[in-house]
Amino acid sequence: MTNIPLKVDRLEKSLAILITIMVCVTRLSMAMGEITYVLAICIGILYLYIQKSEIVIPEVSKGYVLAVLIFFISTIPSVIFSSNPFIGIRELFNMWIYRFLVFLLIVVCINKKLYLERMLAAFIAVTGIDCLVALAQVLFIYNPSQRGWGFGSNVLTLAGVLCMLLPVIVVILFDNRFSVLLKKVSQFSIIFIVIGLIVNKSRGAWLTNFALIPCILLQYMKNNKKKIIACILIAIAFLSFIGLNPSYRDRFESITNTTTDRSNADRIWVWKACGDMFLDHPIAGIGLGQFKEHYVSEYKYPQETQSLIHAHNNFVQVAAEDGSLGLVGLIYFIGYFIVKSFRNWMKNRNPYDLLVIILVLGYLCLFGQIELTLDNSSGMRIFWFLLAILMKMKILDAGYYDDKVNRTQ
Repeated sequence: MTNIPLKVDRLEKSLAILITIMVCVTRLSMAMGEITYVLAICIGILYLYIQKSEIVIPEVSKGYVLAVLIFFISTIPSVIFSSNPFIGIRELFNMWIYRFLVFLLIVVCINKKLYLERMLAAFIAVTGIDCLVALAQVLFIYNPSQRGWGFGSNVLTLAGVLCMLLPVIVVILFDNRFSVLLKKVSQFSIIFIVIGLIVNKSRGAWLTNFALIPCILLQYMKNNKKKIIACILIAIAFLSFIGLNPSYRDRFESITNTTTDRSNADRIWVWKACGDMFLDHPIAGIGLGQFKEHYVSEYKYPQETQSLIHAHNNFVQVAAEDGSLGLVGLIYFIGYFIVKSFRNWMKNRNPYDLLVIILVLGYLCLFGQIELTLDNSSGMRIFWFLLAILMKMKILDAGYYDDKVNRTQ
């Protein structure tokens, strides 16, 4: 019995290392990411077994977990009443339960802030390197007119990661409640990440960051004038590069082109098809994970030229696959995270609630208008990873574990 505290500490450290490896390599090697993730889940189960009498989900996190579960449950009817429930069951487990476990593992099992800081710092540093790889791809491997995608997956996966991480880095640099380690790593990585944002050429990522980062700067304007000026200079350099480079300027100007730009036009046609799916199946949708099958055989418009395999929009896809039940669940989940965190932020102005709002708005709502981020395996694990890190830092900073007797106050 005397060795139990030592075993728990080792398990917690091992869990932190494995989760960090998973989020850092998931885009580089899906196999290695899966192996480390499964090992992390196994260690998490062992940790929970040893600590079963001590495990409590902090009260501050319960509402968020409940909001996620309500969304998950709201998609179950689309599985039961679909033409192929087995596909729905597989997707229910894979899309929601499996990817969400990383959130629970961190919130419940990682109780040392130092581990959380190192996990986040490692991911920021690796993403900086990821963006340098994207730059090298454009300069040395591909034609400069093409897009860098970094370690792996596709260009929009890297774009989604940058929509999440760049605002996090900006807040870390401005807020004194973050550690010296995180600030140094963020200072090292921010230029590389901005370069990655440029060479990735995601118009959605450009617009998302230009919508969110000014909102962050407004919160820190009074006490960080030099840093504000630095951010403005970076933004000016970013826009100047786009304006002076014809291929990037054309890319930016194409944002509103819904005729000759097939990326834009085809999205509109597939959204129209999703509207048809919703009208035909308004309650429970066509079935979770069954968009492609029904779209190609029944709903695809001839004007859509790319034979898209999903709707490139979180809300439209959920409406088509899960009907009004799933759509209401998604809106409740997102709304709870934003409203609850905003109320908490108004009370204490902590950076963690601010970043929860920014992450959900950026990745699920804004970038989620042009990409199906909810079904991006790497992206959603990273999303849950970042959310869990921020929430657990808030919990530890607030002293929820200082009182061994009452840990749920």
